[in-house]
Amino acid sequence: MKIILNKSERITSMLLVLSAVLLSFGLQAQKQGESMAQKTISTLSFENFIAAGCQINTLGKNEISIEISTGLPCTLILQHPELKTLPETAWISFISEVDGLESPSANLLFWSEDNQGQSPDLISASGLFPGLRARNSFPLSVLAEGRGAPKTPGTLIQFSFGKSVDINKWSRLGISFMKFSGEPATVTLKDFKFTAEQPDYPVPAIKIIDEMGQWIQKDWNDKMKSSDEMVSYLRELANQSEPKRNSEKYSEYGGTKLKRFDASGFFRTEHDGKRWWLVDPSGYAFYSMGIDIIGPGIPGNVEGISDLHEWMPEKEGEYVDAWEKQKVFDIQNPTGKELDLLNFHIANLIRSFGNNWHDEWSKITKQRLVEWNVNSIGNWSDSTFISKSKIPYVIPLQNFPITKKRIFRDFPDVFSQEYADLSNDFAKQLEPLKNDKYLIGYFMNNEPGWAYVPTINLAEELLTKEGDYASKDVLVEFLKKRYANINDLNKAWKTSFDAFDQLKQPQNKVSNLSEIAFADLEEFSTIMLEKYIEVPVKAAKTVDPNHLNMGMRWASGALKESWRFAGTQYLDVFSMNNYTDNPSSRLDIAAEFTNKPILIGEFHHGSMEAGHSAFGARWTRTEADRAVAYRYYAENAAAHPNSIGIHYFSFNDDPVLGRFDGQNFHQGFVSVGHKPYSDFVKGYSKVNDELYEVVMGLRAAMNELPEGLVTEIPMKF
Repeated sequence: MKIILNKSERITSMLLVLSAVLLSFGLQAQKQGESMAQKTISTLSFENFIAAGCQINTLGKNEISIEISTGLPCTLILQHPELKTLPETAWISFISEVDGLESPSANLLFWSEDNQGQSPDLISASGLFPGLRARNSFPLSVLAEGRGAPKTPGTLIQFSFGKSVDINKWSRLGISFMKFSGEPATVTLKDFKFTAEQPDYPVPAIKIIDEMGQWIQKDWNDKMKSSDEMVSYLRELANQSEPKRNSEKYSEYGGTKLKRFDASGFFRTEHDGKRWWLVDPSGYAFYSMGIDIIGPGIPGNVEGISDLHEWMPEKEGEYVDAWEKQKVFDIQNPTGKELDLLNFHIANLIRSFGNNWHDEWSKITKQRLVEWNVNSIGNWSDSTFISKSKIPYVIPLQNFPITKKRIFRDFPDVFSQEYADLSNDFAKQLEPLKNDKYLIGYFMNNEPGWAYVPTINLAEELLTKEGDYASKDVLVEFLKKRYANINDLNKAWKTSFDAFDQLKQPQNKVSNLSEIAFADLEEFSTIMLEKYIEVPVKAAKTVDPNHLNMGMRWASGALKESWRFAGTQYLDVFSMNNYTDNPSSRLDIAAEFTNKPILIGEFHHGSMEAGHSAFGARWTRTEADRAVAYRYYAENAAAHPNSIGIHYFSFNDDPVLGRFDGQNFHQGFVSVGHKPYSDFVKGYSKVNDELYEVVMGLRAAMNELPEGLVTEIPMKF
């Protein structure tokens, strides 16, 4: 196995520094004899925790506070035999509150009993909204799958990474807090408990969100001071004439007129001997500068927190378009739970333009994209806007084929007829688009969940499954061809099987038995991954031979082993989402193992200057700094010979209190009041207008980021 070592990787060391300290304590928690609240199924409380990296200040019974400093984790650890006796239906919960105006991380850490190392097996990462007392909760049923914690009122997004943990064999629980920027903060915690049922979620009667959807407690340069100011601003914009793209410099699609290839009538790729290019339908060299989720807003999850808003529109009548229903899926609702989400962005457009709000928003947005020198509409964007804009675009295909029996998380039984049939149905959605010349290409999936486990061995997971799997049959045949008889396999694997078909019965941790077993299973994992990509690619190309298949939008942090690139030979473009400050090293890795043109489907920097408590996966201090960070990222991407484009995530900010899943990043170009972040946008537009100079090799990329400019989150998104 070839391990890829990447100097830019940020491991979760800030969460895990605590481990060496913890082990020295011995973790001898004392069981309390007092019962807690009704329905509590354990006597464990905050009195049973010890602290690493900070000091616990006891405020009362089952109530404490801790001080957290920038860049230093404070972790509370609970180790107790009673943990193993808890049923998987139990819930962990506690009430938290943090001061200040920034969201610190609040992560749950889980260790299995056979893990005596520094790193937990599973991390459920979340954050605290400042000034809001809320109950954090976690169902222990998530441990078996390793993901799927539900969004609850008053909390932010929970994102799990790592492997599953056996509910009967977990030994330690950690609650880790850390600030990534700004001043130290005080976190108050109380009412820790394990309950038989999901707890309640009391929300205080305070107002956090104003009538326009802005955070009341924070000011920033481009904040709308009143709804009247916002309405006047938007109406004035709508009356302006649409700017034209520079036709002497750019083609009608946004390609550069400095370089031309043969025209095919559709977007395609070509290597000119020095680098990869996209080629637009008229033949001009094209580098894709795009923005994701270009739409009239991002709806927010207001379930259980309506009292935190100064105003919310009625669900019927004038503001009906500001509400939308969306299904969310989690461990409690595997078939989906329908939520009513509120889009303050749309409510503000309705307030400004009435029933004609979408047309006016489209006009304003088209003006902005031309002025900002954006030549591509990125993933998940408004379909009506796409159809009228005459701007090149990409799309995500919906409902990637996943079989009823899965091998691990969302990885399907790839050799089954069911997978082939689902792939054929999946491809049919391309039929109405196959002749659209503005469509650059399509993505088949986005950040597959199974790939978030860096050490996953798919074939080993396959062997653990009960029942019939077509992929397991193929694995057995693979081994029969490799080994002349079962004795040869037993010798190599250090096993004692009576026959090859015994492998069709559940087998656990086989790859640990010998180096040869590990190598065989990793090789078959590679074969399965190739099939995973090959089947839907061929189905899609049968329906639509004209457009580029741009792959799976891998989370680049998951691409740590060479076998993860299997199957890319079937793709036209390799795509990945890459949240780093400089994409060069990740592009180098992807180029080495794919030799494909590469599109970065997501990246961003937010800033601490805007009206959010969380600033994005990467951020800067000011909006002007944010423009410098964009230049550094964009030019270093553009200089790479395999890079054909970068798509910024995303056009709008998340709602202040969170979208459907609780994510509440400042990552956008425009606020909820539809006003651009002026210092950022000014720099962003200039970088785009000059970027072809770097792509063409006419000047070098910015080679150094100013000292201390960017503050980073040391974990993967």
